[in-house]
Amino acid sequence: MSALSHRAARKPARGGVPNALFGRLSLEDAAGDLLGLADVLTVLFPWGSLLRALAAPDAGLRTLAAIGKRGSRVHFLYGYGSTESAALGLPELGGSHVLSHLENTYAAAGLQVEARYAAREDVVLVESTWAKKLAFSPSARAFVEIRGTIRA
Repeated sequence: MSALSHRAARKPARGGVPNALFGRLSLEDAAGDLLGLADVLTVLFPWGSLLRALAAPDAGLRTLAAIGKRGSRVHFLYGYGSTESAALGLPELGGSHVLSHLENTYAAAGLQVEARYAAREDVVLVESTWAKKLAFSPSARAFVEIRGTIRA
């Protein structure tokens, strides 16, 4: 995250972004001053409670959505295999019924989204070391990409 924040701090002519905010905190602590702040909300390859909020949407998804302004764009990309599914109590990935369930659950949380399965070739395009490790891992893993906007 430090490399990204360093690049974002550059002058705009050199690729900087004057209004980027980088932070590290748990989803449970994300309320407060962050509410309604984000124009774009991106979550790439989460784990723990953040992964659970995206893959098996619950109250954590509403907290995450509350960080964005109405109409804010969202982009979530995550993946896991049967080991993580069992350990975290996540649904098995596979089939269009999982995607339609996610879309409906996200809608109930105030997000209008489209969900799709992402191929490893899509994952490797994400500019991060972790994305490359996940994409080239021999472990069986499915990836889900969710894009849309915050309605509420």
